[in-house]
Amino acid sequence: MSRHDSSRRPLLAALVAWLRARSPSLTASPFARGDSLLGPDSVLGRRLRRAHHAVERFRVREHLRRTEHALRRADRPDLTPEQRRRRERHLDRLRAYWRRGRFPSNHAESGRAPAFVSPDDGTLCAVANLLERDHPDLVARTATRDNTVRVEAVEGTPLEDSLAAWAEHNGFTRAELARVQPSYPHSVQFATTCGPVACWVAGAACALVGSAVFATTEWVGYRLVGEWFPAKPLKRRAALGYATAMNGFLAVFLALVLYALFP
Repeated sequence: MSRHDSSRRPLLAALVAWLRARSPSLTASPFARGDSLLGPDSVLGRRLRRAHHAVERFRVREHLRRTEHALRRADRPDLTPEQRRRRERHLDRLRAYWRRGRFPSNHAESGRAPAFVSPDDGTLCAVANLLERDHPDLVARTATRDNTVRVEAVEGTPLEDSLAAWAEHNGFTRAELARVQPSYPHSVQFATTCGPVACWVAGAACALVGSAVFATTEWVGYRLVGEWFPAKPLKRRAALGYATAMNGFLAVFLALVLYALFP
């Protein structure tokens, strides 16, 4: 070993120690660096969580909007004038709730599940929001004993008798209150109502629009690809295949969005 090599060793050791102190991720293992880039606390992970929460808020808000409209149009000749008045008042509260757009988060179960009261910030679910003005003690007791209770399965819980009495007093049925609460995790009654037409008509109209968009974009793409690659059949076929796949995705996505937003 030369004298120059031995003299460089302290310098290299000092440089490595300085780098480790300044940026531990530079000297971490590849797996640790990958976890910092792609893990739940990374920038990408935080952005994905925000996107997921935004989608969930939109889904719940749309469910409640459609449910509120459906309950207002429901034919309930059995109600007294006083029950109708109270029912409309609570439906106004439901409208204000979904327009506000603050919904609880569930941390008790890995999949989708209702949360009567959000354990992190105390946000009420839609049903708890309706009950809270008349029975705040019941809401607090239910949140403590069974925060993921489903309205359609309240038999044998502290909520059963109180919920039935409240629903009768305010002109609701328990099935209607269960409709207000999104049915996690198995399904969500996304299109509870489609306005003045039947939902199959709305679905057919949205599918027709999606098909028209697909046909139009496919025709435009065929013309453009033919102009771009007139003498290169292999590139032309690859571009047409890519364009067809993207057009199909766009058409299906547009049809689903239109159906989700159908008045």
